[in-house]
Amino acid sequence: MSLIHAPDIDRPAVAPGAGGETISAPLVARLGAALQASSIKSCQWKGSGKVERWGSGEGDIDLLVERTALAGFTELLAGLGFKPAFAAPERAIPGIISFVGLDEQLGRLIHIHAHFALILGRADTRHYHLAIERAVHKTAFPRLFFKTPAPEYEFILFVLQQTLRHDPLVAPGATTDRIAALQPELTRLERLAEPAAVVRTLAESFPDIGVSFFERCLGTLRPGASRWRGLAAHAELGWRLRAHGHGGTIASWLGRALKKIARAALPNSGFSDSGKRLAGGGAVIALIGADGAGKSTCARALQNWLAAELNTCHAHLGRPPRSPSTLAAGGALKLGVWLDRLRGRKISGLTAHLELLRHLATARDRHRLFSRVQRFATAGGIAICERYPIPAAYGLAGPSRAQGLALDARTRFARGLRRVEAWYYQRITAPDQIFVLRVEPEVAVRRKTDEPEDYVRARARRMWTTDWSNADAIVIDAGRPIEEVLTDLRARIWESL
Repeated sequence: MSLIHAPDIDRPAVAPGAGGETISAPLVARLGAALQASSIKSCQWKGSGKVERWGSGEGDIDLLVERTALAGFTELLAGLGFKPAFAAPERAIPGIISFVGLDEQLGRLIHIHAHFALILGRADTRHYHLAIERAVHKTAFPRLFFKTPAPEYEFILFVLQQTLRHDPLVAPGATTDRIAALQPELTRLERLAEPAAVVRTLAESFPDIGVSFFERCLGTLRPGASRWRGLAAHAELGWRLRAHGHGGTIASWLGRALKKIARAALPNSGFSDSGKRLAGGGAVIALIGADGAGKSTCARALQNWLAAELNTCHAHLGRPPRSPSTLAAGGALKLGVWLDRLRGRKISGLTAHLELLRHLATARDRHRLFSRVQRFATAGGIAICERYPIPAAYGLAGPSRAQGLALDARTRFARGLRRVEAWYYQRITAPDQIFVLRVEPEVAVRRKTDEPEDYVRARARRMWTTDWSNADAIVIDAGRPIEEVLTDLRARIWESL
């Protein structure tokens, strides 16, 4: 498309969003209605064409909000259940705040990206503040639930933002896929933006860009465009906007490269430093319950739900990663059991002490995993934990004596081992929130078919008869269908964060 000699194209006669678009997220609809009823100046400055994504809670909603409306905007979102969230320090940009809210009907987190300053680029690269917020707000017009800038502004900002995404650290194949994916939005904006209005807006609000260079940037977003032309356009755009830029130092580029190498070379431990952190801080969420209560299913679903927007991990303290000492103790125990059977004995004193030693090693592993979980939460993450060792549930995951195990070792040495084992559990402090998935023993037996019935029934009965009134726990009826349980858990967890 040439902005000076543009071909005749069939442009819509009405504003986009005047009809035919649908939205499935009630919380988004409520937010749009609240903003329309308020005096807060705001507009969806990018991504407005992807209604099927943000309209169903699958994508971020980028709103440009008048700087002086920060307090009122925050209060309005808080009234709808949104919570402020922040990126990791190295990814944060002053003037941009995230808000995350739970759409209970969809079971999704809705992410509002509030820009109180119009900034192009990303935090981990060089980014640029364009002080044109007043002009953008002045041209904004109603569209579906949010206002959007005039088409010429939205088109120009889209092209500049995508030009800055040409990145030498991104594989050529990924760049090709990105260019292909943005074609529908690019085509939509080209059809809406009048060439004469684009030329006029470039002259008035983007004097550092110019028509000729803008057309070169646009050309790099076409399918089949040279990757090197895209990188050159990125470099020139950075030079033209240099008076407005920040970041993008050699150290930051090296840091990005090293992180990419580390992610590719090292196994995923489950404790990531990416993702946003709620302003209220991190939390350790414990799911307690018998076998067959649905803990693992719920834990995985809750992690996927939260990790879509927030820094989240999943930890199973009942089965922590085994250290070399635990593996050695377990191997020695198996050898002792084999020798006892070979000699026709039930259990020898040595084997009894090896069993206790294995339980001690497991206590140490649980404490190590607990420490890692706590550090993750202290850094702002949300940890979803199964089999968290709390006194009320020691019968399922706790000291060997509380489980009635390794009782054959009765020497002074054994008493010392038990004291050390108890020492580890005493230092596993209570989680921030405990949810007990309570299920009737016979229901647990029907669900847990890969374990002996008597074993499952006994453990489920222990949890069923436990008095949770003094455990500061929220009891969830886990006998219901899993979707009902998850809906209940999501609402209660979000309320507690």
